[in-house]
Amino acid sequence: MDTLTKASAAAASAKIRPAVFDDYEGIAAVESRNGLRPKRRPEWEHLWTENPVCKRVGDWPMGWVAENERQEIVGYMGNVPFFCHFKGREIIASTVHAMTMDLPYRGIAGFFLRRCAKVRAVDLFVISTANEYSAKFNGMFRTRGTPAGKWDRSAFWITNYHGFLASTCEKKGWPSVLSYPAATALSARDSLAGAYSWTRRQSSEVETCSHFDERFDIFWEELKRAYPERLLTGRSTQDLQWHFKYALAEKRVWIATVEEHSRLLAYAIFLRQDKPDIHLKRVRLIDFQVLNGNHQLLAPMLAWAVRRCQQEGIHMLEAFSLRPDKQAVIDGLAPRRRRLPAWLYFYMATSKGLTEELRDSNVWDPCQYDGDGSL
Repeated sequence: MDTLTKASAAAASAKIRPAVFDDYEGIAAVESRNGLRPKRRPEWEHLWTENPVCKRVGDWPMGWVAENERQEIVGYMGNVPFFCHFKGREIIASTVHAMTMDLPYRGIAGFFLRRCAKVRAVDLFVISTANEYSAKFNGMFRTRGTPAGKWDRSAFWITNYHGFLASTCEKKGWPSVLSYPAATALSARDSLAGAYSWTRRQSSEVETCSHFDERFDIFWEELKRAYPERLLTGRSTQDLQWHFKYALAEKRVWIATVEEHSRLLAYAIFLRQDKPDIHLKRVRLIDFQVLNGNHQLLAPMLAWAVRRCQQEGIHMLEAFSLRPDKQAVIDGLAPRRRRLPAWLYFYMATSKGLTEELRDSNVWDPCQYDGDGSL
């Protein structure tokens, strides 16, 4: 029996059932076997136990597992809900979380996605962390790439040359000693070009906070009124605290704000997302929102984040594609860019009316806060 036949037979023998919290050990094991870093159990359970949608809806399917003939978990897909606001109405969205399968069982991925699509309470499915493998299934199940942003590339700034290039050498299998002359040369070239001169501008208007307080509830209500035609993932204080609870406790979240007469006018959220396998220390821009349309406020927030990364020895600051008016600010700051292995952001609406409305790129404000990109 050839490898393909064996894989087909294994997939056919797998049994799919709803996941429960007691499956944690088996789910963590299959994630680890397939290169994912499992969340600690309290953090994983928190995705549903304190989820604002689950508290309201009640009996929410947290996901599904696949078992082999020995009742061992060989596949998993989480199903995490969140609220969105769109054109004056509240809708329920769901994101695929940590979908993973052992190699012989990967033919059942489509069955997982079909189970997700049958959840009746959902208006919109979002996948914001696709990869080369899952992107193939997105095409099979009528999902669409978000029409705003270029989600197959990112912009970044090197904030520690030696650390960044040492990580690059490790990734490519090159001798680590090469990172020293390369770091010196690249740093000198950027210095002569004034690549980071923009980060030294005064940004006294940028303040920081360590948690999400009642100001964010007021901001959220104003944001919905300011952009009523946009699809916005819920950003109430409750939503933000649930989303970033463990990252806040571990001090991996940076919150930059701009106020006007004691009123929150804009904020940006940055999140530490390292890549331990190549010893890369990385911070990413997760969200930026502003009430008055002055997207240039993003520039001093990025300058503040670059300086903090430099001070703390973090290797890079990265920003994924945003809607064009926000992305133009990033592009104007001369960042480096990298091509991603696949388009990251897909969606599927469950009604024809919503499908038609979401064809308009102007209604989108996509970022890494959506889906599970920063959970």
